[in-house]
Amino acid sequence: MIQCYFGNGKGKTTASVGAAVRYAGSGNKVLYVSFLKNNRSSEFAVFSKLEKIDVLYSPVEYRLFDNQKEDLSPVFSDAYTKLLAEAEKRCDSYDMIVLDEILDTVSFGYVSENVLVEFLKVYGEQKEIVLTGHSLPESIEQLSDYISEVRAVKHPFYGGALPRKGIEY
Repeated sequence: MIQCYFGNGKGKTTASVGAAVRYAGSGNKVLYVSFLKNNRSSEFAVFSKLEKIDVLYSPVEYRLFDNQKEDLSPVFSDAYTKLLAEAEKRCDSYDMIVLDEILDTVSFGYVSENVLVEFLKVYGEQKEIVLTGHSLPESIEQLSDYISEVRAVKHPFYGGALPRKGIEY
């Protein structure tokens, strides 16, 4: 089955982390794949202590707030497409595959929507798949079994607060 957590509110990655921990706690193996973030996000410190959860993360970190002078789209596209391909190679060894921020890589044009749709068609019937991101393409919505929209009502960022370790990352 395919689960999606999307929207502009805080909690999408947190929901995927909770799903992974709960599923691993029931004795199942989880592959947690982190797009757009490297291993500095705090959940990786916990995952490294859990034997039922393995992690893949991007070798390049997308920095939304950095002022980049050059177009790094080809770098990101190559890295994230390879990351999804690596996850697909490992799928047979896991019961749940979490693709955190994959929906954003699709909306930014770094990963082909068609490639993700084909992945979901193959593995969505065999595995528990969890997707997160800000927007949900209609093609993926149609394939999904669970969809939760996370809506921002209030957030410290609106007042200029910086991300806090352990809360936002």
